[in-house]
Formats: sequence, structure tokens, C-alpha cells
Amino acid sequence: MDIFIDWLNRAFVLGQLRLYYWLPGVLLLAIPAIIAIYINFQKNRKWRIRYPVTSTLARIPGVRKIRRPSRHMALIFRILVIMLVILAAMRPQMGKTREKITTEGIDIFLILDISSSMLAEDFSPNRAEAAKEVLGDFVSQNRNDRIGFVVFAGLAFTQCPLTTDTAILEEFISQIKIGDIGKDGTAIGDAIVTAAARFPDQDVESRLMILLTDGEHNSGEFDPETAARIANRTGVRIYTIGVGSREPTPIPDPTNPGNYLKDYFGRLVYTQLDEDSLRDIAHITGGKYYRAEDENALREIYDEIALLETHEIESQRFTTYAELFQFVLVAALVMLLFELISRQVWGRALP
Repeated sequence: MDIFIDWLNRAFVLGQLRLYYWLPGVLLLAIPAIIAIYINFQKNRKWRIRYPVTSTLARIPGVRKIRRPSRHMALIFRILVIMLVILAAMRPQMGKTREKITTEGIDIFLILDISSSMLAEDFSPNRAEAAKEVLGDFVSQNRNDRIGFVVFAGLAFTQCPLTTDTAILEEFISQIKIGDIGKDGTAIGDAIVTAAARFPDQDVESRLMILLTDGEHNSGEFDPETAARIANRTGVRIYTIGVGSREPTPIPDPTNPGNYLKDYFGRLVYTQLDEDSLRDIAHITGGKYYRAEDENALREIYDEIALLETHEIESQRFTTYAELFQFVLVAALVMLLFELISRQVWGRALP
């Protein structure tokens, strides 16, 4: 019995429209039979006038001529009523579909060096601004991932926790400036530990950091190798990027525009990149080290990392249906009213 009921309730879906009970629709096949019977009846009907003389009809005011098609109006409305009642019995519903996107989870922390050496002008206009532009593009192209932002100089702090709100993250990236951290220096180890501590405890498909710097570790509590091992134990993979040309590059003085930083003896201070340490960090965590000598190379590196960390997106469709049968029944009642009116106006029998 239950199987039979399920068979009766099998829905017919056409786009966003669903007919929950399709079996009553079989009754629509009776409509052509009704029309055929009506036509045959009209052909074989013997017409007669109830009045003995036609002069009586001429005295009826408003009678000009007999409109033969008008006498079929009642049948037309009745057929429409039957069709609408059958349609209402089929329980029509209109669906609204929404799609839920579920990623298999990549959590990314972008780690950016904002020490004074990032003002070096071998990138246009400088390393910091070029890096911020590339990071902004990376965020906009990875909207399905949760991305956080950590900055560091002599200290490290979380500028933005993991989020899918790319608009606010892009705003954080664009607003960061050299000198926002009061202590200058390069605390690479502290930056890694800070980011590692902000990953949630829940299991994720992939966790990674992308660390960008142009210097060597010279500040903070944790050395880079120890920090990398801590991150590795929590299942985090680190991609490291060293930026800057291979030629010695002086550092602009942030407090004295147009001049360069000098040491105690008045000699220019040049940026120094510790590539060996960055390679070790990447190796310990199963990541990779990159060297970017210009902005195009930097952009290509972030694009390559995005391809290395590809992931699947599972889509699920959910459809919510709204009942329409009540509107169909109202239309049927309106057609029934028109049928009654048509019988009085066009199909009325004279006494």
C-alpha cells in the first residue's frame, strides 16, 4: 500500500515548477472527449422556436442578430473550471533554488614583513607597496578560502584573524604602513608562532602560511627554525618568499624623506636577506622557498602557490517550494462565476 501511495505522489518537475501529484493530470485527457461530445450534440440538435410567429421576436428590444459563437461561452468557461480544478488537485508548487558551496578547507595566513627595509625602492614604488598590491590580488582570487593576516617588524601581531570576508581583509592589507609597529627589526620566528597560534583547533584539509620578508632574523623570542618546528607539529606548511634584488640596496630613511639609513659610522645600511634560513623554514614544514627580484616575479610566485594548493568545491542544491494550489482554485471560482454570467447574458432561454 505504501508503495502504491508513493507512486501516486511521484512529483513531476518542470524547471522551478513542481506538480506534487501527477496522477490527477490524467483526467485532463477527458477534456477532448467532452468537446467532441458537445460538437456532435450541436450538429444533431434540432433547433425550434417556441413562439408560433417570428414577429414576436422582432418586438424584443435590443435584438439585432443571433451571435452563434456566443452560445459556446458557457462550455468554454466550464472546461476552464474543470482544467483548473484538476491542476489544483495536482498541487502545483513553485520552487526557489539556492546553492550552498562547501570548500574542503584551506586556511591561509599571509605574513608580511613591514620593517623599514621594506621601503627599499628596487620594487615600484617600494617593496612594501608592491607586496601589498600582490597580496590584495591574491585575496580577491581566493575567495573560497579563509585567510588571515599577520605583520611583523621587531614584534609580530595579528592584523586580521582567519576570515572569508575578503573585503575587510583587503582593507587591512591596503591600510598597513611601515612604522605601524613601534619596534623596528625582523622577528621572523615570532611571526610564525603568532600565526600558528591563530589557526583553529578543528581539522582542516590544509593549513599554510606564506611568509614574505627581505631581511634576516634579528629580533623576537623565537628563532626561525624553532618556530618552523612548532608550526610543523600543528600541521602547518610554510611557503617562504625572499624579496629584493641581488644587488646591495640602500634603505630609505622613513623619518627623513630623500635620505637613506646610515650606521653609527655614517655608512649606508643595505638590506640583507638570509636565504638559508628561509629555505630551512620551508624544508622543515614541507613548503617551498622562492626568490622574487621584481614585482612580476612576486606575482607569479603567489599564483604558483595558489595552484599548488588547489582544492575541490562541493556544491549542494536546495530547493524550497511554495504552494500555488490556492491561487489556482481562486482562478477556477472566477471562471465558474463567468460561466454563470455567460448563461444569463449569452445563453439565456427566452420564456
